[in-house]
Amino acid sequence: MLNDEELATVKSIAPFLLSEAKTALACNARYTFTMELETHVQPGLRIRSPVSPDDDPDSSPFPLDLFVGLPVAELRALANAGDTERDALVARFGARFAPRLLRSIQHLTPHDVDYEAGCQSERGTLAVLLENEG
Repeated sequence: MLNDEELATVKSIAPFLLSEAKTALACNARYTFTMELETHVQPGLRIRSPVSPDDDPDSSPFPLDLFVGLPVAELRALANAGDTERDALVARFGARFAPRLLRSIQHLTPHDVDYEAGCQSERGTLAVLLENEG
């Protein structure tokens, strides 16, 4: 996990990471994006589709609630980079976020999540780990 200093640095750039993720997934602007950087869990990004008043909370499909774990090594590199390098890494994150997310979702069974429709087959949080950049 990240140490306290790295965590503080990542928290300071979290708004930029969120902005890049939202821009990368602009076709789903109705989704809510939040960063979750607690020290006791995998750092990540939560993507939720809105719940409408017409949604039946007891019937499938359920609104999307997707937790995307971010690779710790990538966050550590962001935390330890100089300002110029950090800006480049944040931009790279945004440019590659959507394809990496979609590849990570592919590991779920097809009926589990329909990202484009903003729904999932079961109540609760689905979790994926964003693949490492290679």
